[in-house]
Amino acid sequence: MQSISDFLTPEGMRKLEALTLRSRTLVEGFRAGSHASPLKGASIEFADHRQYVKGDNLRNLDWKVFGRTERYFIKQFEEETNLRVYVMIDGSGSMGFRSGEHLSKYDYACRIAASLGYIVGKQQDSLGLTIYDDKVREEIPARGGMRHFRLILERLAAHRPEGRTDTGKALHALAERTFRRGLIVLMSDLLDDPEAIFKAVAHFRKKLHDVILIQLLDPAELTLPFERVAQFVDMETGEKLEIDPSLARLAYQKELQEFIDGCREKCAVMNVDYRLVSTAESFEDFIHHYLAERRRMSL
Repeated sequence: MQSISDFLTPEGMRKLEALTLRSRTLVEGFRAGSHASPLKGASIEFADHRQYVKGDNLRNLDWKVFGRTERYFIKQFEEETNLRVYVMIDGSGSMGFRSGEHLSKYDYACRIAASLGYIVGKQQDSLGLTIYDDKVREEIPARGGMRHFRLILERLAAHRPEGRTDTGKALHALAERTFRRGLIVLMSDLLDDPEAIFKAVAHFRKKLHDVILIQLLDPAELTLPFERVAQFVDMETGEKLEIDPSLARLAYQKELQEFIDGCREKCAVMNVDYRLVSTAESFEDFIHHYLAERRRMSL
């Protein structure tokens, strides 16, 4: 059985105690909590009126409005609800890549997921997990509690990155099944058809989910530091290509930067929170800096 200590150090967990994760938009949950909800219920904060229909609770009738208009109106209230966080991780072959002593992109994503899960649990919110490649390989509904969190850690540890990715196809299927709006945290290297990826991301936004898109790349993928002629093997297709990195480096870096800039621009248009992360960076530092920034932006 997996333990949180397999993903996070005791010191790392102590640092996470002071952090919070909030949605920038209204969320839907199933119990009282600390996040604004679009659902109307019986809580202390008045939201609006609507006309009475047969079957409504008569206790919510606004008699003062009736006295003025002689028409029946129901009081609606804005309730507070818990946050549902849906962590979605690309588990395809390319996510298994690592250079030097760095974590693989998949292992790095797992540690971010564990960190967020720890924070979400501390807030008494709900966490769900999806691992996909060209189809959904693992799907755990959003729930709370330590037993549920341990189940998520077990599934993260059991998965081995392999196979091809089809992010667009997998995410469209998930968007159709993710009914309650919440916070989507998508982690991938995005080495796939960008048009299909962002159409799928737009699908989540259309359903009014708050979306965080974290693009994970190994430092070797960012800089192509190799000096000798070498044979590069596609980890998903097995396709081989022999190149001289010293001759290809500038063109490679230019094309990669254009791709990254395109991702950032598409996310900005959709109001998606995009972050590019190198696996050379401490995942603990990334979590702290990112959540501190997100909190400042929401104030």
